[in-house]
Amino acid sequence: MAFPRRVVPGATYLVTRRCCLRTFRLRPSAATTHILAYCLAYALEKTGVVLHAACFMSNHHHLVVSDPIGQLPDFLRELHRLSAKAMNALQGQWENLWSAEPCSAVQLADDQDVVDKIAYVAVNPVAAGLVQKPEDWPGLSMWTDGTVRVTRPNTYFRPGGDCPESLTLRVVSPSLKDGESISRVRLAITSQVAEAHRKMRTAGRAFVGRAAVLTQPFVRRAMLFEPKRVTVPTVAAKQPQARKALLAIQKAFRVAYRRALTAWTAGERESVFPFGTWWMRVHHAARCTLQPEPG
Repeated sequence: MAFPRRVVPGATYLVTRRCCLRTFRLRPSAATTHILAYCLAYALEKTGVVLHAACFMSNHHHLVVSDPIGQLPDFLRELHRLSAKAMNALQGQWENLWSAEPCSAVQLADDQDVVDKIAYVAVNPVAAGLVQKPEDWPGLSMWTDGTVRVTRPNTYFRPGGDCPESLTLRVVSPSLKDGESISRVRLAITSQVAEAHRKMRTAGRAFVGRAAVLTQPFVRRAMLFEPKRVTVPTVAAKQPQARKALLAIQKAFRVAYRRALTAWTAGERESVFPFGTWWMRVHHAARCTLQPEPG
């Protein structure tokens, strides 16, 4: 059984999800980018989640998002449900688009962790040896302030349904304590690009290139070995104290959740779940403790 996910208002996450069997189902094309942009805009607008960075690679995606009101599970459901249906319709497929493993949502501890993960998302195509600059990636990739108006795709979507004719896809720089979010992100991207080029030179490898990426069939899959049953991180923090504090909060949450769930399954409907409980609160109207006062 998976651990319960603690969902709290105001948290920022690095979100990652892979395609089923690591196939290149998200391989960039005009139609694919159009669908993914619309689905992302739809999920953001419906849930109030805020996007700081996004990169859709051929067989997975990375997002950095903030969750002002605690709607992350709804956001993930809307994004992945809608994009799976639309991509299957586009590619004439019937099976799963996304991997059965749980979507990774790593909570970021502080401003520097947010900056580092935004840069990580932007530089991902370079670090993977595909293109020389983040701007060269032909798929959906966004990490600077701005808005894009996205019309409803013709594939799968039908006029008159729940999906608007057009949506605004918005990227917002994170609010950092020093107010230097744009410059810090740019500096981190420059540093990570340089490191990626250094590793490519050391390995004697050449970048695949934009044209080669676009010609890959979507049924192809990544073949590099990856270890199984490894520890999946749930927090990211460069500062040891911040990491220790987040892990302590998470551990206490899981202990309290398990205690409350045990009582609930025994028939005690008045059992109280810890703050951050999502599924039991939303779907079963379970009682939860109040949000603790800051500080």
